[in-house]
Amino acid sequence: MVALRPLQVTLDDVCFCHWPVARTAVEPAVPDWLTVETADGDAWVSAVAATVDRVETFGIEVAGPAELLTVRTYVRGPTGQRGVRVLALFGDDRRISTAVSELFRVTAGGATPRTLPTADRRRVLDAGDRRLFECRYTADGEPVAVPPDSLASFLVDRQRYFTTGRFGTRLVGSIGHDPWRLDRVDATVTGSVFPAVDIPVSGSTPLVHHSPGLRVSIAPPVPR
Repeated sequence: MVALRPLQVTLDDVCFCHWPVARTAVEPAVPDWLTVETADGDAWVSAVAATVDRVETFGIEVAGPAELLTVRTYVRGPTGQRGVRVLALFGDDRRISTAVSELFRVTAGGATPRTLPTADRRRVLDAGDRRLFECRYTADGEPVAVPPDSLASFLVDRQRYFTTGRFGTRLVGSIGHDPWRLDRVDATVTGSVFPAVDIPVSGSTPLVHHSPGLRVSIAPPVPR
């Protein structure tokens, strides 16, 4: 059997917005074979917005550039493996949205992520004429490695994702990349991604991280 080669995605200007929430608020969005993982006493829901410079498969560029925003939470599998559960995905390029949504088994949403052409960086998610979410930020300084066993490492450094296939099949995929390096960021966030994933939470203040970017290999999920 020929092994499937992972999708290669080159990300640029990656903005992570993390909201602390009660575990009970997230559990309905996660299948019962996964356990919602907590840090500092909270479950977390994150929006990861990035510019996709290029997408490659079998060494051939197939798409890019584009804007992509995924919403995820943090879970453990049946044997304790740590990973993420992708709750929603939004993109402004159909080819990239389709390729990534097929891996995560999540239907691409109708809202559109954009980067606004302003002096500071502004990542937004718009649903028609309604703005769901906006992160306005400036980043500077030399990017540094994420300290192990830190909250930043818990939220950013995940190399496994869990999803569900047809007939309820439990699937696990891998996400390979060099260690994330984060720089200093000053950010203001308005709105949230919670309405897009039907999680009834409001009012929490997000934690924001920023990375200049890196290259990610996403392997197709397999039954486990």
